[in-house]
Amino acid sequence: MGANYNTKTLHCNRMYSMQSKTKCLQINLQHSRVAMDNLMKITEEDKTDIICIQESYAIHNKIVGIPKKHKIFVSGEGRHRAAIVVTNK
Repeated sequence: MGANYNTKTLHCNRMYSMQSKTKCLQINLQHSRVAMDNLMKITEEDKTDIICIQESYAIHNKIVGIPKKHKIFVSGEGRHRAAIVVTNK
C-alpha cells in the first residue's frame, strides 16, 4: 500500500493508515538541500501529516528548509541526525 520514490539515491517510503487517514512519509535526505526542497513540495501536494527524516539538510546544526508552520521534533543537543515533522495542527 506504499509507494517508493527513487531520486538518484534518495528513497521515500509512504504509509497510509486506513483507520485514521493519517499520511506518513519516511525519507533519508542525505544532507541535500535539493532533496529537502523536493520533500516540502511532495508534502504540500500529498498533504502528508507526519514526516520522519534522516540525515536532514542543516546549517549550523539547525534543520533548515522546513516552513515555520510545521512542528519539528528532534532529540539531543548539537548535530541532529533525525527529525519528526508534523505538518498539520
